[in-house]
Amino acid sequence: MKSPAEVLIGGLFLALALALPVAFHLVGLGSAFLPMFFPIMVAGYLLPLRISLVVGLASPLISALLTGMPPFYPPIVFIMMTEGVVLAALPYLLYQKLRMNLWLSLALTIIGDRLVLLLSIIIISKWLKLPGVVLGLSSLIKGLPGIILIFLTIPPLVLKLREKITASAFLNQG
Repeated sequence: MKSPAEVLIGGLFLALALALPVAFHLVGLGSAFLPMFFPIMVAGYLLPLRISLVVGLASPLISALLTGMPPFYPPIVFIMMTEGVVLAALPYLLYQKLRMNLWLSLALTIIGDRLVLLLSIIIISKWLKLPGVVLGLSSLIKGLPGIILIFLTIPPLVLKLREKITASAFLNQG
């Protein structure tokens, strides 16, 4: 059974995953910074798998239903839902379960995500009769600013939040 605090924090990450893309688009930064991925990944680093998977799967779908971003056609929402699973599950498995180094787990998570993105775009582009390799490579390049920002922000954020959670848990035991 998940604790109420974990469910609440999962809800917070879900809300952030819905709000950050809107905020980024309002100031003209758009999707190149991958704003939805930040809360999904942090959820994967800090929360149980079930909760982080809900954040990863539900964020793109709810956002598409509420804002039209990401779109259902072309089916970007489904690609992002698949990415959300990867971005939630890999940090959980690599960092929380296998106790892998934070930086290495982050690098492997990003590589896994980019491979899923590339494969998804190639598959969907064949269905839509579009040049898959070109679209895939352009999508990978478009996300480079976001990947750089992820490497700059996620590790210190995860370490700081983990420290706060550990201190809070210690204080609540007494």
